[in-house]
Amino acid sequence: MSQTTTVLVELADDPGAVERPLAADDPGSALPPLPARTGWRRWAWVVPTVPAVVLVAYRQLAPSQGWPLPAAVLGVLAVLLLLVAVLALARYLDDRDAQRESRARDALLADAERTTGSVLVDSTAVSGEAAALRVLPDGAARVSGRLTFSVDHLPVRSPFTVTVPAGTDGPRSGDPVAVWYPRSTDGRPRVVLVRYQRAWADDLLGAMHPERTGGGTSAPEAATADPSPAGEATPPSAPTNQDFLDALGRSGAEHPRLDTEQVPPTGAWRSVRVDLSLPGSTRSVLVFEDDHELVYIGPDGGAPQPLDPTDPSAALDLAERLLRGD
Repeated sequence: MSQTTTVLVELADDPGAVERPLAADDPGSALPPLPARTGWRRWAWVVPTVPAVVLVAYRQLAPSQGWPLPAAVLGVLAVLLLLVAVLALARYLDDRDAQRESRARDALLADAERTTGSVLVDSTAVSGEAAALRVLPDGAARVSGRLTFSVDHLPVRSPFTVTVPAGTDGPRSGDPVAVWYPRSTDGRPRVVLVRYQRAWADDLLGAMHPERTGGGTSAPEAATADPSPAGEATPPSAPTNQDFLDALGRSGAEHPRLDTEQVPPTGAWRSVRVDLSLPGSTRSVLVFEDDHELVYIGPDGGAPQPLDPTDPSAALDLAERLLRGD
């Protein structure tokens, strides 16, 4: 069973609180509680146990009381005992997973390291009954989506859900977040803490993209800066990896057999990332720029592989072959 990552989300009160270090002796570093375990996995074993106990008692008393003992009773008892064993095993595995999750949470609080990730938020453009289900009675909203970050150049993608109180700004698709994970993590972390605050995210996005906040060259200045000699046309600039990633995202959005997510740059990822997957599948191919080279990571992970930045359709075909295992 592959390990999953539990995402604990904390909505910080101010920008300075986003990057506040975690410390076990700091009351302000208390982590959000772990999500509740699935009830049926923990208590479903009780359902077949009750009739199984009744049948066992009936089988023991039947000879002395002269009660009939049909063969079907033994068959039903065997089925019930099998169900008890299977559901008890599910409870045991759930308890072990809860223990590992609790230890990972303690390790996160004891010694954590920070990186920057980004989130993709599920569309909130819903109406009617679906919209009512997303808004809680106290005016809070339940926001869910997917977190993406990296640990030692290994991409990690995991779903998250957070309740955003009324009057509080929740995360938007493409917003950066601070991700804390245990320092001794080898591979995919078991539990991570995500901190988000709207002003902090806007400041980081503004620092990475000054042109979006008025820091870039305006259109009139761009028209007069570095003019070309009279009568000479300005040669078109060569396509960059960024251009290819943008084109790949547009082509992937129109692909009939692939789902595409295009993630803006963050503090940890300096280029656009394109995440390609089959509909309904959690396996994906990640395409991005690494050290000025266009690369991809297949659905089974591993080291980044170079990708020829010439034809987005060829990259989509390659991703589909990898995802289907051809």
